[in-house]
Amino acid sequence: MSAFTRMTRARALFTHSTGRLVAPSSMRAPIQLHIGRTAAVVTPRVQDRWRPWLAASVATAGVISWQLAHSMVEAESPARKNSVIDPDSKTEFPLMIPSQDGTPARLLGLGVRKITFLKVQVYVVGLYARVSDLDDHNSRFRALPEVQKFQRQDDVSCDTAFKAMVLTPIELILRIAPVKNTNGPHLRDGFTRNLTESAKKQKLSEPDLEEAMQGILEFKNLFPKGKINVGQAMIFRKSPDGTMTIQLDDEVLGTTSNQWLIENFFFGYLQSQNPISSQARDSIAKGIQDLLLV
Repeated sequence: MSAFTRMTRARALFTHSTGRLVAPSSMRAPIQLHIGRTAAVVTPRVQDRWRPWLAASVATAGVISWQLAHSMVEAESPARKNSVIDPDSKTEFPLMIPSQDGTPARLLGLGVRKITFLKVQVYVVGLYARVSDLDDHNSRFRALPEVQKFQRQDDVSCDTAFKAMVLTPIELILRIAPVKNTNGPHLRDGFTRNLTESAKKQKLSEPDLEEAMQGILEFKNLFPKGKINVGQAMIFRKSPDGTMTIQLDDEVLGTTSNQWLIENFFFGYLQSQNPISSQARDSIAKGIQDLLLV
């Protein structure tokens, strides 16, 4: 049936005694497609011809819109001069945080902690050191022979330097921020599990094992029992006096002086063999190597 014939029938129906248009069931109403701010009316045959192309165009437009939005987020976030974005979890981390005496501490490196089997992201960890220790070539940190000989690609060199850093009376800070909302007991259990495994692998003497287990018990009791949400962070601050203070954001939860615990907690993230976060360990190693080149 021609378009003219269809139009003639439509006009005849419009002049029906009821005074209103009655469309027969065999006639399909045109479909109005909205794209942006414009609209197109497509008759059934044209609609059938162009439907695959229109569907593809709408899908493509959706993909392009998502890509633009995604690229804008990634382009805007790193532009913040006071923070850096972890590339895996997209978690934002401050470049500077306060040290114990209020002077700034600078981020050396960061990375995400994943559950090995499922590859589930748990938290992002970053290591900080005081700016004065990093930039002053006469500081204790810079003066360490192990640091001066640091070679990023040499695991033995890295482990030796990292161990010297942990044992030297300088301030080091681990900042741990969850990727998803969690709670204190969940984080605590993960930390204590790693520490307990370290104690077993070291084949400690009975007195040393007793010290380690006592330290782990004290450590467990310092954790909050409530929720820890995305945007919050736990701070583990190794002080020059040999103690470690634990905080949730700005709230001090407690302090431990157990040397075995402090050394093994920090070294667990820095060791070359089975580090808690390989991404964090590699990032920190790169950060130190870059620092030494300045």
